[in-house]
Amino acid sequence: MEKRSGFVEANDGVRLYYEDSGSGKPVFLIHGGGLSLGWWRKQVPALSQRFRVIAADTRGNGRSDKTPWGHRTARYAMDVRQIIETLDLDEVTLVGWSIGARTVLSYIELFRDYRLKGVVLVDEVPSIEVHGPPDPPEPDADADPESAADADPEIRPGSKPDPPPEDETERRRRQLRSMFVSPDVPDAELDVLLEESRENTPAQGVTLGPDYQAQDWRPMLPSIDLPVLIATGGRSGAYPGCKYMHEHIPGARMEVFEDSGHALFYEEPDRFNAVVAEFIDGLHAGFRG
Repeated sequence: MEKRSGFVEANDGVRLYYEDSGSGKPVFLIHGGGLSLGWWRKQVPALSQRFRVIAADTRGNGRSDKTPWGHRTARYAMDVRQIIETLDLDEVTLVGWSIGARTVLSYIELFRDYRLKGVVLVDEVPSIEVHGPPDPPEPDADADPESAADADPEIRPGSKPDPPPEDETERRRRQLRSMFVSPDVPDAELDVLLEESRENTPAQGVTLGPDYQAQDWRPMLPSIDLPVLIATGGRSGAYPGCKYMHEHIPGARMEVFEDSGHALFYEEPDRFNAVVAEFIDGLHAGFRG
């Protein structure tokens, strides 16, 4: 599989790193807050056998420029648009997980269906008011655990992280492992994911967190006229919000991964990849979600 990579310079000068694999109809993968495109390691090889797959590090993360500004989903959405335009993509399927799904909703609000064919919203809520019991946060590996509830957008009001282990590496592993239902993710695999986020901008939660808390996408949902696939973990706190979106986005389809939590695409990659591929095939066959 040939993999191309490079940087797109956003209109505020921030360089955004992307990887581009395969050929065919374009699929754009957007990772969760404070993480990296490495989380799609189980999707890119499979999906790029049939599609052109673009995965990008959001600003401040992975190999993109480490900038303290612009950490709002509207800015992330503009970054996505600029990558799409620079690579001259059309009829794109956006796939966003967690904050990445909020980025997709921001994109739709700002640009509607510009160069899009459909979207996949992965395990996110339209408002914190339709979330289940608090679930563990996506980690900011450099955050002070005492202030994490104020800085990290994935920690819901009223929740506080458990006291961290004294060993820093184990603390960070535990943060990642908390997103999985299965406890069997090897330490070596977690360490690879941690390393990819090691130099992420630590201050991004200061603005991204309040942005997340204030957002309420519920009024916009009935106006979405793109085909939408919603994927959620049956054991994720985001399940109620995903169900709400399914009920309020016209024609939306929902797939529940009963045995998974927030990182359902990582725990059940074969099924996730098959569901997304089927959805994309339907889009280009003229079938609406």
